[in-house]
Amino acid sequence: MPSLSGRLRKLLTHASILKTEERETGLIRRFEAYGTTRAYRALKGYGIALLVSIGVTLAVMPLLSHLDHANIVMLFLLALVGVAAWHGRGAAVLAAVSNVLAFNFVFMPPHFAFSFGTLQSVLTFIVMLSVGLIVGQLTARFRQQAEIALAGEARARHLYDMARELSGALAIEQVIEIGERGVEADFRVKAQLLLPDDHDRLQPAPPRPDKPEVSFAIARACFERNEPAGLHTDASPDAASLYLPLKGPLRARGVLVITPDGSGQAPTSEQRRLLDTLAALIAIALERVHFAAVAHRTQVKMEAERERNALLAGFSHDLRTPMTALLGMTETLSLEPSAERSPYRENLNAIREQAMRMALLVDNVLDMVKLQAGAGARLRKDWQSLEELVGSALRALEQPLAAHPLELALDPELPLVNCDAVLIERVLVNLLQNAVKYTPPMTPIGVTARAEADRLLVEVWDQGPGLPVDQRQDLFEKFTRGQHESAVPGVGLGLSICRAIIEAHGGQIAAKNRKEGGACFGFFLPLERLPPLEMDEEPDLEPP
Repeated sequence: MPSLSGRLRKLLTHASILKTEERETGLIRRFEAYGTTRAYRALKGYGIALLVSIGVTLAVMPLLSHLDHANIVMLFLLALVGVAAWHGRGAAVLAAVSNVLAFNFVFMPPHFAFSFGTLQSVLTFIVMLSVGLIVGQLTARFRQQAEIALAGEARARHLYDMARELSGALAIEQVIEIGERGVEADFRVKAQLLLPDDHDRLQPAPPRPDKPEVSFAIARACFERNEPAGLHTDASPDAASLYLPLKGPLRARGVLVITPDGSGQAPTSEQRRLLDTLAALIAIALERVHFAAVAHRTQVKMEAERERNALLAGFSHDLRTPMTALLGMTETLSLEPSAERSPYRENLNAIREQAMRMALLVDNVLDMVKLQAGAGARLRKDWQSLEELVGSALRALEQPLAAHPLELALDPELPLVNCDAVLIERVLVNLLQNAVKYTPPMTPIGVTARAEADRLLVEVWDQGPGLPVDQRQDLFEKFTRGQHESAVPGVGLGLSICRAIIEAHGGQIAAKNRKEGGACFGFFLPLERLPPLEMDEEPDLEPP
């Protein structure tokens, strides 16, 4: 019969050789196997306890003449310790009782008969039974504590191995593979991970032949409520699978679906704690990978933005001087007396128009670079009349607007607005030029303005083809156009400059489609209280 220390060394050796590739024989699976064969193991332990008691009795009977009663009792106690160490409390109690009865029946006079007639026999029976029960209980408790310690060690080792693997995952696919494999290794289950999309909507898992079907409706309810659902829970308890939300530090990152291979019994409290821990590890890994991807994209975008701004700034500065010279020469040629009679008058006007467009494009690029560099926050504000700003913008686009009927609806009671006149004029020029480019000739273009509470609303509208419904807000991003492939000239900077300027003034800009047809771009500017007029005191001209 192996000793207790040998049994413990065997258990420790078995726990130390648990590896990732051997997790299919993990601790929780042994717990489940123990639960399913509990009755068989109990009967087996009771049978072995009786056999050990009978075996010790038969082995000692030939040595009865050489051993006294104290030595025989010690042999029975040694057997009792072995039974308790191997088969637990129940078998130890049975062994203690059977040992006392066997000792009384065989070794106490009269032999082969139960004798409780004397005080000595009764005292021997009580003391031996008490000592046997105490020793058996202590040994069984020590065995149980050893198994609990080994189970905790194995569970901690498994969690450490899985956390180490998840910490090295660099993609969502790796987290899914490691998470599902880690859960299936220690449970007789099939595990699936359902994850949300970029809009935080849970997506069904693609069908796989090695995975059972799951209820997407239950999974979505689990994800939205952030509470467990399914098998033996308050929500959908009759379901065949258990649905656990992946609760990250910030929000739910998905759903872990666990489908038992067997009869669908409810997991024990120990198994649920381990499952919750595994789900938390997977959620943390998913959140880490998500934020790592966001940080990488942000870094790449910042680097690209910095390089692009540097390139645009240098390119625009190099173009500004020749464009200014070209525009000046076309203006000079158009003012010559002979230009009116020249057959190249139309060509000269075309060159002038294209030079103005390119000069405006260069100015837009420089303005965007300045705004991105933070220079746009230093506004040269002053109290301005919106009517004058609109008139200045219309004069700058006099020739392009000549082919469009212009409708102005400016409230005659418009208050003064505190703004940077050059930048707000640039906003109006960009919006009007945008309307001219995307509307056919002879199509009306209008400007409306009115005061609303503490803000001033300005709208530039047209009756052109309108805006793409799914791109109305994306149009304000840099280098974004309504049509990626379009014959209309432009690089997609005008609207982004408008938004940067308006937001620098503390306002908002938006785009929409008009009910009457066409597009409408409107922006708000905050209205401020006019400062009090400072009146110089008139000198007293009367003599004292």
